[in-house]
Amino acid sequence: MKKYFKYSNGFVNINDENLFLTNSGNWSETHDLLEKSPKSIRQNSLKQFKIYSFLVIIVCIGLLMMARSKNGFLPFGFIGIGVAAFFYMKRETGKRYKIPISKIKDIEINDDIAKIFFNNANNVEDCEEISSVETKGLSILKELNKNIKIN
Repeated sequence: MKKYFKYSNGFVNINDENLFLTNSGNWSETHDLLEKSPKSIRQNSLKQFKIYSFLVIIVCIGLLMMARSKNGFLPFGFIGIGVAAFFYMKRETGKRYKIPISKIKDIEINDDIAKIFFNNANNVEDCEEISSVETKGLSILKELNKNIKIN
């Protein structure tokens, strides 16, 4: 079984052994993913920090340009390009790690939000919430939850 679907900040890929949170949905991206742990959380947080820092720097440079420019068109264009680049890179703010299906305890679905309850790499109970899950993904997660409860 190999399935995938989109959510707000990336993709969820599912095979027979693991559920992967990825940025692109590409299966080759899943090979080097770590199980959710403090190390993988740090890696994700650092990546998010870099991308949001990029946005802040672009806005600051744009504001500085506006303050020193006699023509307001150039700074607004610069800010516009920077914000467009940010939205292009926003998908990279998604989480990247895997959750073994054998460690998933339950999946709760409310509207288009799914909460996955599982034991992380340290064998501590954890929860992952993914929002704006597409309809295809909701049905896949419901089916997965049924299989988990049967086993």
